[in-house]
Amino acid sequence: MSVNTLPSISYRQQRRPLEDPESKISSNQATTVNMADEENRPLIADANQTFVSKEALATTKPQGSRHQHNANAIRYAHDLGLASGLTTLGVKLVRVKKGNQSTEHHRHLNDEEFVYILAGRGFARVGDERFEIGAGDFLGYRKSGPAHSLENPFEEDLVYLMAGTRCDTDVCDYPDLALRQFRINGVRYAANQADLTEVQPSLVASRDHATINQDQE
Repeated sequence: MSVNTLPSISYRQQRRPLEDPESKISSNQATTVNMADEENRPLIADANQTFVSKEALATTKPQGSRHQHNANAIRYAHDLGLASGLTTLGVKLVRVKKGNQSTEHHRHLNDEEFVYILAGRGFARVGDERFEIGAGDFLGYRKSGPAHSLENPFEEDLVYLMAGTRCDTDVCDYPDLALRQFRINGVRYAANQADLTEVQPSLVASRDHATINQDQE
């Protein structure tokens, strides 16, 4: 089967709130845990803003989200990039609670990311390695590098600053799920890697100029 005929899963980056944050996810849709109330909302996106104060962080709640491919990957984040109008760089202040993962284990073929641990402890999984991380540790994830993810088995929240490029087009592999995800101008599609077939144009024997002109007459 060629890539062009795959029955892909499509979903938008806009995330819908959950009525029950603990409920199981039955679809591949990324979801948002709605933590905001009338007096304490998440940071507001502002394309004209360049400064986000510590007071703004202290008086707003982080947005909770559950990964579209992993119901246990739940994180709470202040979206600093969105709040300051960044369009090609994502920046988030993230908190992962005990028993949760940061994301489904993955790697990007186009985007690059980094994580800087601010507080707490956890475990990083990078490729086939798994090691403990803590405050002051830095992880850089280059494009087409090994798959990566974080988990927090400890009582204290794992808090970190993360940032990454936002290419118009990106390919993301999830090796534990044998899944490949495509993001094209903000729209995401996912397909089983076993269903993907490499496609290349066929070479045609060249003909001389006179023959081509005869065909066109």
